[in-house]
Amino acid sequence: MSADGRGAARRDRAVGQRAESKAVLLEAARVLLRKGSALEIRAIDIAEESGLSRQTVFHYYPAIRLIFFELSDLCQSALQEAVRAVDPYEADWEIRVSEVAADILLEDSAVNRQVLFISASQGRGADAVMAGTRDVVRNMFSSVRAAHEDGGKYPSFEDDLADATLTQFQGLMYQWAAGLLTDAEFKEKSTRAAETVVRHGLNHLH
Repeated sequence: MSADGRGAARRDRAVGQRAESKAVLLEAARVLLRKGSALEIRAIDIAEESGLSRQTVFHYYPAIRLIFFELSDLCQSALQEAVRAVDPYEADWEIRVSEVAADILLEDSAVNRQVLFISASQGRGADAVMAGTRDVVRNMFSSVRAAHEDGGKYPSFEDDLADATLTQFQGLMYQWAAGLLTDAEFKEKSTRAAETVVRHGLNHLH
């Protein structure tokens, strides 16, 4: 093998090791978050749970909150993937968007509540956390309009409807993350909010 080939192989191994170590640390953080409060989690706790050293924890995450930020980002990525999988041509697909988004968050409620709250309050802010999700939903409304010669159900107000749905969902999500809503209340209220926007239309928005 050439020197260049050995160098590429080493780089590949390093990338693989980095990904594997980070995955182990993230899962250890999830386990701890399911047991208690993020405020009580220390680097030594993650090291012990993961079986890796405290130095390894700090190497990848110099501040513990950075682990929570990454878990928040992974949660939003999963949410966006689920939203994209909704068929925008099925009946009431807009309501399904809220339903599948809530389902993703509730799959690991104890973890997602905490990391979303920390990421929004100690990180980039609530709007920044949801920025990618907002783009995904806006694009869905716009693509449905573009696919119909008559503009579909939303000939001119798809942005308003998308923003109204997202604003209500985001507000409910952070109430839930802060512990003001139970899982059941969050699921019921987020679905009902989407139904209000979609079924009552823009007459209630203007």
